[in-house]
This record gives sequence, structure tokens and C-alpha cells, in this order.
Amino acid sequence: MPFQIGRLFHVIHVAEDLDPLDAWYDDVFAPRRGILDQHFSEIEKRDASLIVIADAIIEPMAQSNVKGAELMPVGRFTARFGRHWHSLAWYVDDVGALWESLHHQQIRLFTDGGIPLPERPSDGSLFTHPKDTHTQLEFYPHIMPSDVRFNDDFDSRAWEQHPLGISRLAYATVVVRDLDHATAIFTSGLGGTELERGTSELTETEFVRVAVGADTVVELARPIGEDSLAGQDLAKNGDMCHAVAWQVNDLSAVRAYLGSKDIAVLAADDTTLVADPSDTFGGLMRFTTRSVPGDPRGGDRR
Repeated sequence: MPFQIGRLFHVIHVAEDLDPLDAWYDDVFAPRRGILDQHFSEIEKRDASLIVIADAIIEPMAQSNVKGAELMPVGRFTARFGRHWHSLAWYVDDVGALWESLHHQQIRLFTDGGIPLPERPSDGSLFTHPKDTHTQLEFYPHIMPSDVRFNDDFDSRAWEQHPLGISRLAYATVVVRDLDHATAIFTSGLGGTELERGTSELTETEFVRVAVGADTVVELARPIGEDSLAGQDLAKNGDMCHAVAWQVNDLSAVRAYLGSKDIAVLAADDTTLVADPSDTFGGLMRFTTRSVPGDPRGGDRR
């Protein structure tokens, strides 16, 4: 590939108001702050923070309380989907080369504010049309100087001391109708590597897990149960970012801690439990002790 996708930049979690979403993350995950807090974007007319949990950044986001915010991408997303995972973003070394690759595959591309990019850019954020890549993908050409994960003294395993015992973001799930097409986008299109295929009785999905960039696993999941959470999400909202899974050390400890925070567990098996999205601001979360075979970050972190 003429471009190199780097570390996961962030996963966006949208709600109708940023303050309570930020407060919930602070209470449940004790994230590290200081990269971006309560930031208002004039271009996007949205409010957002960037918070670190283990090796990942989550971006809590909401449309701003200003005129015209409802007409912007985040406002339109909120009106249609409500509280939900929004998109995945990575750092990339050459946004122009990536634009050429994706444009060649007839993927519609945009920059900040939903402005179309019909010509090769030399800089700036690059966004895909969610209908062309099964969820919106963002690529950012500069590592943020405030991204503490690149500091020599940063320890992503510090969250193993938290009651949740998180060692890393295991994977992010995109729910799709066409599993073969989605796999082609994330492998041939983005240069990802297929790691495993299988079915999950717990989530009632057929899945393909793909390593993307330097440190991310994306699970592409096709529902095989209409009444499953994945099946309901797909039927209601179409292809989109569906869930994140945190790799943890002890499911019993996770269950107890979630209960202390009034977060119900909807389902579980020997290695994974699923939290009720009604209790997690609509962002479906799983907690798992299982490592994905071939994970680019190495094997079992327990």
C-alpha cells in the first residue's frame, strides 16, 4: 500500500448532550483526560472530548447547542440514530495516497463539516461515506501532540488496576449485511489482515476479524439472529459501528463492578459478557477475556 495506517485515533460515541456522557465515562472508566476536553468545533457545530482508556481513545460527542447544529453531520446522526457508536478513526501517514486508493474503489470522501473531496487532498481529515464503507471511517494525517499514548511514560496497562481490569480494546464491531464486501473493504481497501472467521452463539453473528493499522482489530459481524442485538441494530439502523469489546482479566470482577454502577449484563458465556446498552448511553459494550488469534499487539495480556 502507498499509505500506512497507524494507531487507532479514536472511536466516537454520540449522545444528545456531552456533559452527562463525559460524566458517565469518568465515573465508570476513570479515563485519562487532557488531550481534548469539552471542545466546541465551529466547523462541525459539535462538542467533544478525547479520553484515554487503556490503549484506546474514546471520543464522547454531541451536537452543540447553537443555531444550525441540527443540520451538520453530528446533528443529523443524532436525529436519526440517537445514542450510538458513530465511527472509527485512525492516524495515517499519507492522506492523499489513501484518498487515491479509496477513490479508485468509488468510495465517496469528505473532509470536516461534510464537505466533499472530489480531488486528491494534501492535508486534513479524510472521512468516508458510511454507506460505502459500512460505517464512517476517519483518517487523520497528524498525530495530535497532546495524545498521551505516545509519551514515553504512558502505561496502557494502568487500567488493569481499575476494578474493570481492562488490558486493552479487544476489538470494535461493525454490523453489516454483506460480510464479503465488508471484508474486502477492510482488507484490500485498507490493507488489513484477516485474522479469524467464526460464529458466535452469544451475539448470534457470523464474523470476520481483521487487523487494521498498527494496533486495531475490527470485527465485521453479520447477524444470524433477527432478535439479537446485532440483528435489531442492523434492521433499525443499517450497517454501522455496533459495539466495542474491552479485554479484561476477570469476568466475575467485571460483573460485580458493573452491578455496582447499575449496568445490567444482558448475556454472557465463558469468555465474554454483554452490557445492556440502555445503561451505557446506547454504546453497546462487551467485556472479554479471550484474545483474538494473531492480534497485532501480541497474545494474551492476562
